[in-house]
Amino acid sequence: MQKIKIKKGHDINISGLASRDFSSASNPKFVSISPLDFNYIKPKMLVKENDSVSMGDALFFDKNNPEVKWPSIASGTISKIVYGERRAVQEIIIEVDSESEKNNDSFGELNLSSRTDIKKFISKCNMWPFITQRPFNKVVNPDDEPKCIVVSLADSSPLACDLSFSLNDKKDDIVSALSVLKKLTDGPLYVAVRGSNFAFLSDYDFVNLVQVEGPHPSGNVGVILNKVNPINQNEVIWTVQGAHLPILGKLFSKGEYDFSLNINVAGPAVNPSYYKSRMGIQFNCFKSSLKQDEVRIISGNVLTGKKIEIDRFLGFYHSTFSVIEESYERPFIGWLHPGGKTRYSVFNAYFGSNKNSYDFTTLQNGSNRAFVPVDAWEKVFPMDIYINSLARSIEANDVDEMEQLGIYECDEEDVALCSFVCPSKSNVGSIIRKGLDTIYFDK
Repeated sequence: MQKIKIKKGHDINISGLASRDFSSASNPKFVSISPLDFNYIKPKMLVKENDSVSMGDALFFDKNNPEVKWPSIASGTISKIVYGERRAVQEIIIEVDSESEKNNDSFGELNLSSRTDIKKFISKCNMWPFITQRPFNKVVNPDDEPKCIVVSLADSSPLACDLSFSLNDKKDDIVSALSVLKKLTDGPLYVAVRGSNFAFLSDYDFVNLVQVEGPHPSGNVGVILNKVNPINQNEVIWTVQGAHLPILGKLFSKGEYDFSLNINVAGPAVNPSYYKSRMGIQFNCFKSSLKQDEVRIISGNVLTGKKIEIDRFLGFYHSTFSVIEESYERPFIGWLHPGGKTRYSVFNAYFGSNKNSYDFTTLQNGSNRAFVPVDAWEKVFPMDIYINSLARSIEANDVDEMEQLGIYECDEEDVALCSFVCPSKSNVGSIIRKGLDTIYFDK
């Protein structure tokens, strides 16, 4: 077992962490899948409104790679297809038919002994979107040969699902998923865990366990790769969300679709709890847990998630709804405040301590301005990359320097803490994505 100890970083002590027990929620009437959750795809619809679909049926495919299709995550009826500018598909809403889902057939006896068989089966099941690649954090090209595969079961982001709890009863499905994924690469299959969690995986020699220790972003795929197997130019690494392993595992072992998902609803503006739920669920199912009216609902975590309205849906790669107070008023000369329980500072700019949980709001406490190189980013960025220099090379549109400074190893989530601590209020994640976009469309 490899061990990684991360010293740079910060665990944001936000209040509203869900306790380790499950609450009940109303069954969803609608679920959704959005092409906007996937980078660099051009969706072409295979269904239209009022069509009946079963779980796993192809909803659309990528014009850039027609072999990759997106599955319906529910059985029922296509209730609405939301279009944006120039008729770009933004969302597909499915009205769930629970009775129809009970009668879904399995694929019967499976033959997943070879890499070719596995790829054909994944294509047949329309499940490639569950596997993404680095660099660029996009859905994989099935024709690629990955250098290795990485799965993180040690999510360290604020208010993240505790996977050791939420996946506690999914051991067989996890092993099934990992055993098949290993056959897709000649390289190692890295699985990151925290402490003694998922200790049963040490019994399987096809798994390279990586024990991570330290503050966020220690559990990020990019950080793990940077320490154990850095990405070089023209290399591809595949990864799967830890929460999605049971979905793949049940499909690989039993030939059955099951898009159930254990999620958590957390944050200072909600009564936090875990729920046995499903992918693409509508937040309306949990609105009774809200503590107040003026809130910001985020699909995903507070650093990299997407703001949604109360009647919108959980993102494809998310297993958390984060809810914080929507705040508009800035205190007069707030930077002169001495500190205490009403101020939070990563670098101890105020009197007091960050050991107690803090009721974060949407208040940014400042406005965007020019880069201020005071090493704030470097104090919370644990990768062996000169992040300030990389950001400047991106703004200068210098592709050669971006590549030399390690942009292929970065993604928005890896630099999210830099945005959080930035005295210039710069969105470092959007800068990194701008650089990745430049390289992707340049090739």
